[in-house]
Amino acid sequence: MSPEYLFLQEKPTLVLLAIWFYGRTYASVITKEINSTFAHTTKVLSRMEEDGLVQFSFEGRIKYVELTEKGTNVVSILKDLIISLDGELPDEYDVEGRHDVSGSELDTASAEIFDIVKKLRFKIESIYKELIDSGADAATIKRKLGPFSRDMAMIGEMINSSETPVDTEVIRAYDTTRDVFSSLLNKNG
Repeated sequence: MSPEYLFLQEKPTLVLLAIWFYGRTYASVITKEINSTFAHTTKVLSRMEEDGLVQFSFEGRIKYVELTEKGTNVVSILKDLIISLDGELPDEYDVEGRHDVSGSELDTASAEIFDIVKKLRFKIESIYKELIDSGADAATIKRKLGPFSRDMAMIGEMINSSETPVDTEVIRAYDTTRDVFSSLLNKNG
């Protein structure tokens, strides 16, 4: 199958946009985001890995996927194409100037909050993945993830009460983490 054929289909395009939006993530998050089956998503991801668009990495038992430089370039072109055809990106991917934030670009308060957000998202996703892998039911997942709502609220309060304005990208990272948390918490219930 030629690469051109891959991108003339809806799901592969949505897979790339989802990875771009979430940054480093895993297949189950992409599957939910694009409303696909896990088998189809992993098939598309394998093809994209062969084409050098994505790369996989492991942390413990968790397998992450992220865009390569080539994949990032393709997303940029796809976004331009979508905008030229439709006039705008779908709402869920319309994040102007989205880029990964480096802690060194941020003021002290924003960098501290950003670090907390990254660690919390990793922890939530790791626990969720372990629960899914062990076959946990919806009630168990809610019981294990539910307490993180306090952490999300604490971070929201840190953002609201910060003496200096918190960087917009940090707020977006928090909003995305909150949305992922809510989605995972309510996914099986």
